[in-house]
Amino acid sequence: MQVNIILLGAGKGQRFQSSSPNQVGCGTIKQLAQINGKPLITHSVDKLQPLLTDPSVNSLYVTLGANKNAIQAVLPQGVSVIASQHWSDGMGHTLAESVHSIKAQSSHVLIALADQALITTEHYQALLDASNEQPNKVIATLCDDQLMAPAIFPEKYFPLLVKLQGDKGAGKLLLQHAKKVDAIHCNQAKIDIDTLSDLERVREHLQSSLPNESL
Repeated sequence: MQVNIILLGAGKGQRFQSSSPNQVGCGTIKQLAQINGKPLITHSVDKLQPLLTDPSVNSLYVTLGANKNAIQAVLPQGVSVIASQHWSDGMGHTLAESVHSIKAQSSHVLIALADQALITTEHYQALLDASNEQPNKVIATLCDDQLMAPAIFPEKYFPLLVKLQGDKGAGKLLLQHAKKVDAIHCNQAKIDIDTLSDLERVREHLQSSLPNESL
């Protein structure tokens, strides 16, 4: 297996901006919102980087679009950036561009979302372990009876991924091919950061689970 990880963080975060009208500058860029004392995008990268020690994993890519330069400036060294040219057309376009750019070097892609801030390294590793055991199957996350990202797609699904458009991301394919998907349950997958209220809820959750850390 040659697994490449794609962390999607290209959106403008319009709902986040509109929910925080009194914040200025980086405070209105969702990917730079502070969690655990670091930007959200860095927090998400940190959860994925331990997977790079797995022999089946090649590289970690972060796909950026809106506010690309500001967000790229805070990324750790060694993280490759995919610049989405059509991020404003929706997540489907962004994901299609991302897969297209790395498909030649991949047998599988692990698709993760930057705003799913409560997904743990352990869950990502469980997905990877399951994919290693069943390399021909899609391995997805299950939450409230819904299949969702993070998910790992084998190469045979790349032609479908690169045709995605609009706001329909990987969830569309997971629904269409549900009978061919194995899933690992994760309650935290349903919590993503769309608004300032979501951010505060995530901070509170992390504070309660890590009481000695400053958020």
